[in-house]
Amino acid sequence: MASKEEGSSKSTNPALDPDLDNPDNPGLEFAQFAAGCVWGVELVEGVVKTEVGYSQGHVHDPNYKLVCSGTTDHAEVIRIQFDPNVCPYTNLLSLFWSRHDPTTLNRQVSNSFISIIK
Repeated sequence: MASKEEGSSKSTNPALDPDLDNPDNPGLEFAQFAAGCVWGVELVEGVVKTEVGYSQGHVHDPNYKLVCSGTTDHAEVIRIQFDPNVCPYTNLLSLFWSRHDPTTLNRQVSNSFISIIK
């Protein structure tokens, strides 16, 4: 993939190109949660797509090794594309809080497992 400096006008990475950061269909919305490791999730009616990655840090295009170094300030997140008519945002928040207690001792193994709602 060519960088913007090399003359490419578009990126295929939504994190690098906000124009690609839109729901797949009208009426869908995004939610983003960080609640520790991204692998502890389940199927929820109204959720049409999920993506895992990193958010909130200062490195432009982080990778696993950089995030684990603790120097990027990123959190592991799951971004959820959902239909609010089937699964209201409040349902996602309820599920998040039922599975995640940010006050549990030693639950946040590293800085990349911090709590975030966006």
